[in-house]
Amino acid sequence: MMLRTTMFAAALLGMFAGCGGPKRAPTPLAPAAGQRIGVIEFSLTGAQVNYDGQTEAFGLALAEAIAADLRERGLVAEAIPASGTPRGELIVRGRILRIDEGSRALRYFVSFGAGAASLGVDGEAVRPDGNRIGAFADERRSGWGMFGGSGENLLQRDLREVAEDVGEMVATGDYSLHR
Repeated sequence: MMLRTTMFAAALLGMFAGCGGPKRAPTPLAPAAGQRIGVIEFSLTGAQVNYDGQTEAFGLALAEAIAADLRERGLVAEAIPASGTPRGELIVRGRILRIDEGSRALRYFVSFGAGAASLGVDGEAVRPDGNRIGAFADERRSGWGMFGGSGENLLQRDLREVAEDVGEMVATGDYSLHR
């Protein structure tokens, strides 16, 4: 009976040990409540692209996902097309460095991260006068999906994860989180 209780307690401890993760406290660089944040469409200039689909929409999709993440965190944020005028007390801008759908065959037959899709970005948060608040860089890789997963679906997953990472960095003012 004692062994069974010990095993049950160990299993519970193992289940809850990784839950929740640490909450990041905002730094002095974090945006103040009510401060408007503009997220400009990310540039694709100079990006390494290995993707058979349309890439033109990735920059605005990423900006929209970052703005949505910031709104979920209780901040006022909007995505702004590259042709638009930046608005807000804080402007987030950046570029997509890599769009790689990877290899479905490698993901299916080899696995272990081979053939992973990846999305890499860098950028900065600035004041309207151009004064830099912080710089960020992030890359996410997805190497698993049913029957190797489609490159498009994996890149969409990477885009959501990058948006969450950038949103966390901007919201907390800690730009060292995902370098």
